[in-house]
Amino acid sequence: MFKIIDIDKAPVKQMENGRGETVRLVNDQIGAEKIDLHLNRLAPGGPNGNIHRHSKADNVYIVQRGEGRLILEGETHTVREGQVIYIPAGLRHSLSNVSSEPFEIFEIYAPAGADFDFIID
Repeated sequence: MFKIIDIDKAPVKQMENGRGETVRLVNDQIGAEKIDLHLNRLAPGGPNGNIHRHSKADNVYIVQRGEGRLILEGETHTVREGQVIYIPAGLRHSLSNVSSEPFEIFEIYAPAGADFDFIID
């Protein structure tokens, strides 16, 4: 079913350990079965994300605001506003805000729903 979603009115879920929040945009709750889109707002100086992978889902990050640290297969990258990052399924990764400023990324998973997994390494 077709949807128009106001980001400011979308449901917000707090991340573990005060890491930030996730704004839920497109997911199975609105009928999307194959894709998930959300906005992550990582708190300045918050805890690091867990190293993890997804066995079937590709991941795309669109950096909306700020700067963060991406660890991908043990290699560290600085990611900044205006960049798009593609992470193929199976690659181990972690994303963190290591700055004193807010860090916001749109995150897309596909496939999502029943085919999505989050494997902590």
